[in-house]
Amino acid sequence: MTVQDTQIISLYQAKVASGELSFDAAQNNAVQALNSLSEQLQMHYSWWQKSPLIKGVYLYGPVGRGKSMLMDLFYNNVAISKKQRLHFHHFIAQVHQQLGQLQGQKDPLIIIAKNWAKNIRVLCFDEFFVSDIGDAMIMARLFDALFKQGVVLVATSNAKPEQLYYNGLQRARFLPTIDLINNYCEIVNVAGEEDHRFRYGKNSSHYFINLPSDDFKAKFLTQYPQASHSGNITVHGRALPYLLKTANALMIDFMALCSGPRSANDYMFLAQQFSVLYVANVPKMGVGATGKVIVHGIEDSYQREKQTLDEHFFDDEARRFIALVDEFYDCHKLLVINAQADIDTLYQGKKLSFEYARTQSRIVEMQNW
Repeated sequence: MTVQDTQIISLYQAKVASGELSFDAAQNNAVQALNSLSEQLQMHYSWWQKSPLIKGVYLYGPVGRGKSMLMDLFYNNVAISKKQRLHFHHFIAQVHQQLGQLQGQKDPLIIIAKNWAKNIRVLCFDEFFVSDIGDAMIMARLFDALFKQGVVLVATSNAKPEQLYYNGLQRARFLPTIDLINNYCEIVNVAGEEDHRFRYGKNSSHYFINLPSDDFKAKFLTQYPQASHSGNITVHGRALPYLLKTANALMIDFMALCSGPRSANDYMFLAQQFSVLYVANVPKMGVGATGKVIVHGIEDSYQREKQTLDEHFFDDEARRFIALVDEFYDCHKLLVINAQADIDTLYQGKKLSFEYARTQSRIVEMQNW
């Protein structure tokens, strides 16, 4: 075995030896799986030999277990060029765009998979999850086509495959995707005792609770004294009002940002344009039930398993806030937040509690940026 063969393991061990990381048995198991995958990807076969199936790696476990760090360690050091790491929102947005361009053609998802496979052998998704019915409906066919083209998936998630899209509409149509992940990936549980989010201690350098509005603005102006006040920027054809703005930093009120017709595409745009986003007046979300019960019409043939969740105040806004944090975290762009409650209790509902656990972890990590 060459030095290259053990590169992922060696790099992890070096981080432990230097004190950057503390040894973690569950992480070590994940490193072994990722190192094995790296070895397989670098193997070469003669033309008469049939290449064996290479399984990807699916890491799952609770927040704070270092899943993203492990995947980045693999991605940055696996010695192949045909690889891509991207947010699932970006991936699926590109797929939908390509589907639109291929309208009328037979088996468009197979065409899309072949095009992706020309340039990508390893596809990495960090914090993989599915919440949209449109995405869920196409994923089994899409993943089947990608895997048949030899694309290898490396993913991290809070949920094991069987928990993905757990309470989703028409979930039965998503179950083949779960089977594909189990068949084409080694499933590795990285649950453990230590929460690595707090390895540098707890602080809230970019998160404020009930800071007076003028004081929050003053913090922005201290960093960006030439900021313009109160205007609008155009995001995908719609005006978005801001409180303060410079070339690479923006302050926006929460309701302007997360209420109304806003989507992940808007947050992608903002993360591309600005390095820092100050979010003012973030309310407690999911605190009280609205009295509405989530019911979907039988005429749509929609079915939801365990249909018992009530709608809570600001659930829609919370969903957008989750998408906002995901996008800025993935782009390593900073969010500075002024909220009504601490990070642990900002969302108190049930509908999005699973998704918010990931958001909470990412906001905590941002405090050390």
